[in-house]
Amino acid sequence: MNLWRVEWLRIWRTRTVWILFGIFIFFGILGPLTAQFLPEIVERAGVAGEIDLPPPSPELAMSQYVGNALQIGVLAIAFIAASALAFDSKPEISVFYRTRATITEILTPRYVVIAGTAVAAFISGTVIAFVLSTALIGTPDALATLKGSALIALYIVLAVALVGLMSSLISSVPGAALLGIGTLIILGIATMVPYVGPWLPSYLVGGFDMLVAGGEFDYWGAILVTMIATAAATWASIILMERREV
Repeated sequence: MNLWRVEWLRIWRTRTVWILFGIFIFFGILGPLTAQFLPEIVERAGVAGEIDLPPPSPELAMSQYVGNALQIGVLAIAFIAASALAFDSKPEISVFYRTRATITEILTPRYVVIAGTAVAAFISGTVIAFVLSTALIGTPDALATLKGSALIALYIVLAVALVGLMSSLISSVPGAALLGIGTLIILGIATMVPYVGPWLPSYLVGGFDMLVAGGEFDYWGAILVTMIATAAATWASIILMERREV
């Protein structure tokens, strides 16, 4: 049984690919459009004097994309990852896989395919936002966009690993997804703590806006911690899954 092929077929037949790509492509289109036309929409609504809006800019367009896409995108990624990684939620499926392969053989293609698909979906949305921003407003800094996208991609991989860890603690798809999201929220709040924030994975999310706006690349600490946390969460999930009795 080729579990890699099984996983690819699963995400295609369940339309997981279209869900993720649809979310990020939608916001990739909406971000530049919002940055360009929101002032006109507000003006026509008759509340232009009540709302202070920044002028359209490539930086604003990319910021709009990332800010909106990640809010919905990470939520979708968490539930999609949980549906794949919390396979013990269905005892008959769990027994089927566990009697034919090791936990490492079961989880590895699921981690890689889900994380890879999520990152590819985010990159596709970024490319669309970049092109549309160039056409409507101006060209964003390409190198900064590339660096910022790498930071977000690393954060997405961590999100999948955290959901995998929660799936090894609780055999419930909604529970694993919500615990993973809750952990990310706690990390986001902790980013506000002085001296600690720049080392946390959530610091990478704000890095996209900062880099596109011309900021310096100062995220090595957060990158290191995120990579260690991703590896630790993945390793722990495999160990805990191996010890779980179905």
